[in-house]
Amino acid sequence: MKKIVLSGIVAALLAPNLHAEAFDLGKVTVTSELDENIVFEQTTTEESIERDNALSVSEALDNVSGITQEIQGGRAESTLYIRGFDARRIGVFIDGVPVYVPYDGNFDYDRFLTTDIAEIDVSKGYSPVAYGANTMGGVINIISKKPTKALEGSLKSHVVFDSNVNFARQVSALNVGTLQDKYYIQLGANYANQDHFRLSDDFEPTAYQPSGDRLRSETQDQKINLKAGYLIDETAEVALGYINQQGEKQQPPATDTDFSKEKYWDWPYWDKETIYLNGQKIFDDSYLKAVLYYDKFKNSLYSYADDTYSTFNNKGFTFKSKYDDYSYGARLSYGTEIGKHMLTLSANYKTDVHRGYDISKTDSTTTLTEKYEDNTLSLGIEDVYKISEKMELLAGISYDRKEGEYAYDEDSAIEGIPLGSQDTFNPQIALLYKPDGSTIFRASIARKTYLTSMKDRYSRRLGSAIPNPDLKSEKSTHYELSYHKKMQNTDIGITGFIASVDDAIQSVVVDDNGTTDTRDDLSQNQNIGEFEHRGIELDINYQNDDFKVGGNYTYLSLVNKSNNGAKLTDVPKHQLFAYAQKDLTSNLSLYGNIKMRKGAYEQKMDRTYVINPTFTTLDAKVIYRPSKDLTAELGVKNLTDKYYAYDSAFPMPGREFFVTMQYKF
Repeated sequence: MKKIVLSGIVAALLAPNLHAEAFDLGKVTVTSELDENIVFEQTTTEESIERDNALSVSEALDNVSGITQEIQGGRAESTLYIRGFDARRIGVFIDGVPVYVPYDGNFDYDRFLTTDIAEIDVSKGYSPVAYGANTMGGVINIISKKPTKALEGSLKSHVVFDSNVNFARQVSALNVGTLQDKYYIQLGANYANQDHFRLSDDFEPTAYQPSGDRLRSETQDQKINLKAGYLIDETAEVALGYINQQGEKQQPPATDTDFSKEKYWDWPYWDKETIYLNGQKIFDDSYLKAVLYYDKFKNSLYSYADDTYSTFNNKGFTFKSKYDDYSYGARLSYGTEIGKHMLTLSANYKTDVHRGYDISKTDSTTTLTEKYEDNTLSLGIEDVYKISEKMELLAGISYDRKEGEYAYDEDSAIEGIPLGSQDTFNPQIALLYKPDGSTIFRASIARKTYLTSMKDRYSRRLGSAIPNPDLKSEKSTHYELSYHKKMQNTDIGITGFIASVDDAIQSVVVDDNGTTDTRDDLSQNQNIGEFEHRGIELDINYQNDDFKVGGNYTYLSLVNKSNNGAKLTDVPKHQLFAYAQKDLTSNLSLYGNIKMRKGAYEQKMDRTYVINPTFTTLDAKVIYRPSKDLTAELGVKNLTDKYYAYDSAFPMPGREFFVTMQYKF
């Protein structure tokens, strides 16, 4: 059988007793013989997640160059930016299945714990066209675990105490799997409960928040991730997966109403459920891979009249509402080796349905207030051409089309909301050059498109916005040049990039009612012009027998080319992450890291821009391994009790202590 470079397929399929730890059927990659089967991806491994004590996906990826976390206090959620592109412009997948929220494309990364994750694959500019539409800002693919033995697993408990050594949070997790001759089963279960977090002692009390414990900071999350796979033979495999995520969260009050409205919100539930069927078949010189999926998202939001969080009134800012959204779709990929070419054809189809309801303030009756449906089709072709033993040329193009299938809004003054359609071609090309076994150069140009969401086009934002059904898609062109050098104990990476964005979408005030009170303004999403994202990413890691040190630095400049005064917010100009670990004995180690964030704009309620204060945090821990299967950790986060905030109205936790116990079998 010929040697085939397959997307998401490793030698495990050809030798069933050599299975990888990551669920390979869930991977979607651009492959290359020159670059160890990974071209423009960065992978965050389970090892690095545990090293940094990253409890959520947002914490884990905040340590990756080019990616920045943003805590959106007004929504009580954590989001991510890739090179300045927000979550709506990033495709988010779990085991290759799209899971971003259909209505607005947002994704609360803080709701998803890392305890059942084998790795997280991130693509930035150049990315596989097989992912389908809406990957303008990049792709995040969260890969779950897959068993390697007849019986294996882990038990983990993580307990957090505040600066007064009072219980604040706990995370408990179980992972267990079995690999047999013809099948495997993997179960992941986790539970997290946050009682509160305590603010830094440097926080100055306000009318809305006293010193000490943060008001309304309780959260609870639980998740089940179950999959079963059947190995038909050495060349074929199918797997059925089921993920059930249930959460609830409180909304802390804004501490500074110059930056956020005074509001009293709660989310009684925030739930996601996903089921998928994945399979692949390898032939002599080709392969076929397919996935079918159904993803459901439900949440509820209550907006109360006052800080008792118990009463409502007849004013518009108090309400009880819920979303009941779902998506279903499929992906089919066919790859074949023809001479020096590895050709891949792919097709994606996805239907998104959003249903919004008002819940009566006096009883449990519900009223449908909005319903939207979009259908998205994506067709792609990709080729890896081996020019020589040291050089490869990659090229791909996709055609993406989104059709508005249905739109209903009970408040619409328009008889029949215009549905509209959007379509685009997205070409990309890359060159890889490997002059020796330790050095590789990459250059790429990629055209990407953001097909506008339902919320972008239709939302009235509780009466403060005017819909724009004819809103055009955003387009970006990504230019990237990178260098990677792998020496005996050291890895070095340098990447420069520019992303030019056309028809950028921003909310624009279209009616200020002749007053200075911004609460009465009416806004509309419009295509306002051009932005350019420019930056440099530096990565370095060193390791010897008893010492590890490494980290990354990202410089990012976001330039408004239209000179209309608008700025992109929440993204720092400078971000640094560095870590070091020293083994004192064979079973005792010390670990520490540092994070620095500087130069992010944010917008005040009066629509003026200010720069969020620079902050630096330090974490440290002691690691004790009495045996190869058991690990105990004692540590502290935000060692200096630094007062900081991603959003100036919503401060972050002060100093916290933690204890972690993990047993692997």
